[in-house]
Amino acid sequence: MPMTASNIGGSRGEPLRSASAIVASTESGQHLLKIDGYSRTKDVPTGSLIKSRSFRVGGHSWRIRYCPNGDNSTCSDYISIFLLLDHNVPQGVRAKYTFSLLDQGGKPVPRYTLGSEQTFRDLSWGYATFIKRDELEKSEHLKDDRFTIRCDLTVTKEIQTMDIDTAAIPQPPVVVVPPSDLHRHLGGLLVTGEGADVTFEVDTRTLAAHRCVLMARSPVFHAELSLSSLTTTNDGAEVAVQIEDMEAQDFEAFLHYIYTDSLPEMKGSEAAAMMLPDLVAAANRYKMERLRLVCEDKLSGFVNVTTVAVILAFAVEHHCLGLMEVCLKFLGDPANLREVIKTDGLEHLSKSCPSVFKDI
Repeated sequence: MPMTASNIGGSRGEPLRSASAIVASTESGQHLLKIDGYSRTKDVPTGSLIKSRSFRVGGHSWRIRYCPNGDNSTCSDYISIFLLLDHNVPQGVRAKYTFSLLDQGGKPVPRYTLGSEQTFRDLSWGYATFIKRDELEKSEHLKDDRFTIRCDLTVTKEIQTMDIDTAAIPQPPVVVVPPSDLHRHLGGLLVTGEGADVTFEVDTRTLAAHRCVLMARSPVFHAELSLSSLTTTNDGAEVAVQIEDMEAQDFEAFLHYIYTDSLPEMKGSEAAAMMLPDLVAAANRYKMERLRLVCEDKLSGFVNVTTVAVILAFAVEHHCLGLMEVCLKFLGDPANLREVIKTDGLEHLSKSCPSVFKDI
């Protein structure tokens, strides 16, 4: 029987396709309540309040209730602060809220940052004892008779269902291409040492590697490991290259990056903090820019009051511009700078980097 289109393809049709979604979403917002003329608001009696302007988050209107002399007689020494749903919703509205006293830099003061999650109906929620008035008045957060409270609000919106256009749903590909595993194969060569043609003597250890991989990854290795620059033994094997300025575990991590384009897993933050500076030095020595940037990024996570001076001095010495910027931004916060001054960090910086110290 001759073949025709009808008896080759059959009469199967595509199934009808439809899709829908159940959407349970949230919406977040912030509202700043600035108290300008604080001393005059203290004329408001205990139990009385001042409301903020209305603001909308999650499809609902909200206000902040500010009680400068406390919500009632049991907290008359405090400033009370509450969040109020500004209209009636019988089923209630679920929301997370946080009140924060802001410092002069506009950042929340941890001691006076309080939050909770509640269902709002016809009651307001908040803190009757948010901050003692005398504590506020003695603090640096009240300046020129002004201070600011921030309300961070995340509202759970009403669950909705909606249709989804099936044409927008991606179809699984016929051919699935796995991710590249070149790094795994090259890393395996480093581990096994199979086909290695150069060795490195580091401390008391001998590490085998492949000249072609090293030369492809680093212009310095390309120059140092070319055939014309290597001497050989009588049996034709290359003489080991001596590494004087790195510990064995650091050089091993350096080789791992060369072969896999990633750093090995480091056990604990202390081990990482010890190894990363040596890897930065190696990246500069062997002209591997991406490795230096990877290490800079990880070192940025160690910047704090006790380390910023040492890390900044290191960044200046090794020309790590991104890491320098992170440190200078940290020191640009007056609160951070005051804490650093209490340590000997600035003294260290004044000796190691006098020009940077002068700028600060």
